[in-house]
Amino acid sequence: MIIFGHRGARNEAPENTVEGFVHAQQHGCQHFELDIQLSTDHELVVFHDSSLKRTTGQRGKVGDFPYHYLQTLDASRTKPNWHVQCPIPSLQAVVNATPHTSHWQFEVKSDSRYRLCILLQYLCHFIVDNNLKDSVTVTSSNRWFLKQMGTLHPEISIGYVAELPFIDPVKIAQNLKCKMLAMSISIANQSNIKRAIEAGLHVSCWTVNDLLKMSELKELGVNSIITDVPSLAIKTFL
Repeated sequence: MIIFGHRGARNEAPENTVEGFVHAQQHGCQHFELDIQLSTDHELVVFHDSSLKRTTGQRGKVGDFPYHYLQTLDASRTKPNWHVQCPIPSLQAVVNATPHTSHWQFEVKSDSRYRLCILLQYLCHFIVDNNLKDSVTVTSSNRWFLKQMGTLHPEISIGYVAELPFIDPVKIAQNLKCKMLAMSISIANQSNIKRAIEAGLHVSCWTVNDLLKMSELKELGVNSIITDVPSLAIKTFL
């Protein structure tokens, strides 16, 4: 079972920061999940929330500012005792800082279709320019974005991020021609996992921080987990 560091190592270091990804890689993590948004000047930015408040303490939305401003903010507010300030990073900065990464899950956050079209173009160029086609899966809960991605760039692997209990995640992933199904543990029951595996999907479950739950998912045949504590998971299972 593969261990993906969630936003780097969310419970170990400031999430979605270069410092967090480097920390996780120094502790053996070679697979990462992160979140991508677009700044006003079309920089691919690694950040989860639409609002800046939770991790930086500042007001406003990520998509309302240019990157030169975003990189002046300290995104370590959730880890107040962290030893250095952690700027909001570009996707390029994160990839450059973690050269031993075997595979990425680039989760694209929902936005307007206009901005998602721009993001798609920049992201695909980024993947090609950085020779990542064989080591990345672009994931999203936005089905429209995944459909566009699959139609325009079928050579890049895509994955559906599923959380809602009243939908059929396996059917949706198949219809979108996904290679991966990233399921919340809230819907990662035996039936959904079995059907996804039989459909040939890579099954990745998030967010899994309990060692017993990790063991249960491994027994059910889950291909990978996304965890806030990758150092602990790697020490236990690898």
